[in-house]
Amino acid sequence: MKAKVLIPEYAAKYVTDDFKKHKIEIKTTSSTQSEDELLAKGKDVSGAMILMPPDGFNQNMIDQMPNLKVISRLGVGYDNVDYHYAAKKGIVVTNTPGANAISVAESTVCDMLILAKHSYSISKAMRDGDNDYISKHPTSELAHKTVGIVGYGHIGQAVAKMLSGFGVKILIWNRHQKQSQYGKFVDWNTLFQQSDYISLHIPSTSETIHSVSRKEFKMMKKSAMIVNFARGSVIDEKAMINALKTGEIAGAGLDVFEKEPLPMDSELRKLPNVYMTPHISAQTTEAIEQTAINAASEMIRVIEGQRAKWQVN
Repeated sequence: MKAKVLIPEYAAKYVTDDFKKHKIEIKTTSSTQSEDELLAKGKDVSGAMILMPPDGFNQNMIDQMPNLKVISRLGVGYDNVDYHYAAKKGIVVTNTPGANAISVAESTVCDMLILAKHSYSISKAMRDGDNDYISKHPTSELAHKTVGIVGYGHIGQAVAKMLSGFGVKILIWNRHQKQSQYGKFVDWNTLFQQSDYISLHIPSTSETIHSVSRKEFKMMKKSAMIVNFARGSVIDEKAMINALKTGEIAGAGLDVFEKEPLPMDSELRKLPNVYMTPHISAQTTEAIEQTAINAASEMIRVIEGQRAKWQVN
């Protein structure tokens, strides 16, 4: 009997031939991948390729997929998968580190520039007939500023490399000391106290949830900006909103939020010093293709009894 896998429809065009070569049958899902859809289509599959299911990939789903051998995450973060329970069931959980690093890093630097230049606000003001916005809201250069990078994995390293061309001073905090030709490793407090821009690239774990909270915002310069392309949960959103409203910090560039999609009544939508995007930094054509290819290769390895390259549980 052929092994079967469940993958998002958009990924199929990149990996169908790979699965066919290994005589693995493909079933496709929508990109939203609700629990009902995954269970309706995936009860007999050996592998599931997932993006960001709104219900996560939980115990109930795992229990109802008795043939499941591998859950392959399209992306780096796997906090939406119950990977501990999967391990108890003998199911391998994998991710795709590095595949979307350039896309996310480019978006990170882009947000810093948008915040420095007030690009979004100026464009909106101009559309509304205000050509004098800049006189009331002076812009600044990114050059010669201090940028703090929190988390120095594939994405953090790519951000540091890109920023090196802007003539900035780079400070780095990471759980484990690494080598870097682009910046200086410092302690947590020093990074938050000295940085003009702080860029977050840490995973969401029990140790990092709300790790950036009231204490960190109080340490930051009033002129400082925070950029988050990690997970929304690593920032205490209420504390950040208060810091933005009171002028404790100058602004934020956000691609991730504690609750996604961001509720329409969120105060973040009303703040003029916030630039937002709906968790799309990794959704470039190039990153989508590479993450699909890497996720598929992991599924094939596990289904054929080989060791996964990027197992996380």
